[in-house]
Amino acid sequence: MKIDRPGAPELTPEEQHHLNELKRLVQQAVADGRLSRDESDRIRRAIHADGKVTFEELQMIRETIHTALGSADLEIDWD
Repeated sequence: MKIDRPGAPELTPEEQHHLNELKRLVQQAVADGRLSRDESDRIRRAIHADGKVTFEELQMIRETIHTALGSADLEIDWD
């Protein structure tokens, strides 16, 4: 699903770089269909590194997980 946000400011090169790095981190974390506590913590730290959570970060994470897993469920491993 494409979400259009008219009037939303363009991402800076730094923000785009951050999103690309976060996407790479999420892809690696969910490649095996499981998300460990450590992987979840790393993603959370990356999101909060600048002190804010953006719409673009959340959308990219959702799309990346959906692309990697399709309709399969992501298994969460808290051990």
